[in-house]
Amino acid sequence: MKKALQACYATLIILLLSFPITVMSDESVDFIAMDHEIYLDPWLSYQKLISLQSEAENYDERDYLWWLLRKAQTENLVYFYGDFSESVKQANNLITATTPLVIQAHLSLFQGLIERREGSYSESQETLAKALLQAKEAKLSSLYVYIKQELAYTKTLTELFDTSLVDIQEAYVEAFALKDQYLIASINETYGAIYGYLDDYEKSIEYYQRALESYQNMGYPAHVAEALYGLASTYRYWKKYDLAIKYFELYQQKTDYTPNSNISFFSAYGIGMTLAEKGDCLDAIAIINKALALNGIVDYNAELYKRQASCLIELGRLDEAGVAIANARTIFANIPELIGTKWQLEVKKISAELAHAQGQYDVSFRMLGQYYSEFTELLLKNSSQRLLKVRAGLEMERMKISQALEEKHTQVETLEQEKRQNDSTQNLYFSLFILCVVLIVFIVIVAQYQGNRRMHALMVKDSLSGLFNRRYIFDYLNKSVLGSNPEKTQLSILLIDIDDFKNINDTYGHPVGDDVIRKVAEIGLDALRQGDMYARIGGEEFLCVLPRTSILEAKKVAERFLALMSKSNIIKGQQDNVTVSIGIAALSSQCQDSNQLYINADHALYQAKRQGKNQVNVF
Repeated sequence: MKKALQACYATLIILLLSFPITVMSDESVDFIAMDHEIYLDPWLSYQKLISLQSEAENYDERDYLWWLLRKAQTENLVYFYGDFSESVKQANNLITATTPLVIQAHLSLFQGLIERREGSYSESQETLAKALLQAKEAKLSSLYVYIKQELAYTKTLTELFDTSLVDIQEAYVEAFALKDQYLIASINETYGAIYGYLDDYEKSIEYYQRALESYQNMGYPAHVAEALYGLASTYRYWKKYDLAIKYFELYQQKTDYTPNSNISFFSAYGIGMTLAEKGDCLDAIAIINKALALNGIVDYNAELYKRQASCLIELGRLDEAGVAIANARTIFANIPELIGTKWQLEVKKISAELAHAQGQYDVSFRMLGQYYSEFTELLLKNSSQRLLKVRAGLEMERMKISQALEEKHTQVETLEQEKRQNDSTQNLYFSLFILCVVLIVFIVIVAQYQGNRRMHALMVKDSLSGLFNRRYIFDYLNKSVLGSNPEKTQLSILLIDIDDFKNINDTYGHPVGDDVIRKVAEIGLDALRQGDMYARIGGEEFLCVLPRTSILEAKKVAERFLALMSKSNIIKGQQDNVTVSIGIAALSSQCQDSNQLYINADHALYQAKRQGKNQVNVF
């Protein structure tokens, strides 16, 4: 139903169990050792765990819970969703006040993912928030980061894109600090899903490809399959249908690790939806019928019924289309959290298309107008102001075009029923109308392009100083350091802080303080070289990344910065000079990651402050 939701339904449950489970008793050592084995061959591991069932029933309560968790892990990897839910339920019934927090956190996470798969998004957010607190209290760093990622993705499903992007970026930074490649891969996959929702298909594909490459290197077949499904889904929404079908078929091949026949539902779903949207309705209906006959996810069936109805309308099989629409409407009625979403509202749009095909033009026009009104209201309710500039504007223009086209169809049909107009007049009118539609579409495309450029600038720039923002510069620093050899790669950073900035604000006021920040930003641009990256990372603090720069060269740049500051009369009409302190650090054999590099520069800055400010200090 939602972009890349299939990839996340199974994968988002599967991924969490990569975290090593630590228990105290000797009896559970075998389960800990199975972790990597499970991901390499989930079906064989599942059989092994099932063979231990009679023995497990004699375990003490805590070790029995670990066995249930491992069993649940393999059940999800082989798509035994019902068994997974039952295992989690059984484990939850054993939880007491004395159960270790590590077990409680895992089970809360499992329960939140089950609720999300069932479409209970509010309950899922509450349960995941509970799991986050439990992991934090138990000081489980990797699990805490993973839960934060899951919570961010769940927010995305309710279109809280701004919040989810901030949360997932925080999770990425923390995963990078932990040097956990599996966490980074799973976060990249979630990035792929989120950017798919935002219709940024290029970026979505980029992140899915990163995740796929990592999973292939680790040799985890289930994760590889789900990343392929995410790629296929994004290509489908991008309308690159041939690529979508190619990746859906690759996904189908990669799921041969499990004997569960119900897994074929997902590939049939993807291919059927793609063919329907491509316009190959005869082939699409055959595959959609096959998917509907399988034990699929209920809200996915609603999407299949909608596409089935659209194809049946295209083929003139209107009675059957009515039945398909009714089936979709019934499914949505039974999932209250989906009422009012764009997925449920689309039923009204397809119903309007059916009414039009049946010759009920006035009814069709009213239904279409109601759909667009409700859909616009939904966009305004759920989207941020920044996203509205790109998404709502485009959607509203499309609505106007569709409504105008529907209105003209109604007018033409009404006039034809009364009397036939002159053929030449009608042809001229139609030509002018088509010209207007083409012109509107062209304007929409240009507006979208300009809006996308503005949106990109907002995502990477600091509004006050005009420099890059904190998120962008740290992402750039991470990428610059990742995979580099500290003994061969020269990279230095400058951490800059305006001295006594609070006194400036207290003495001259915050508007002057803002002007000081802008002028320090300008001076820094003059002091730095081409290729150096300069950003404001918060308050009065700035960060410069100097690629291919030794510590001595970085010191020269910093001293040039101080010299320019001393020559500038930053606060007009005042004798006080504004100064800065600068801390310098560089990659070395003792400092090999971006987090430590930043800590070293911060330590050097602290020393510069202690030694009297307005100076440079090298770590």
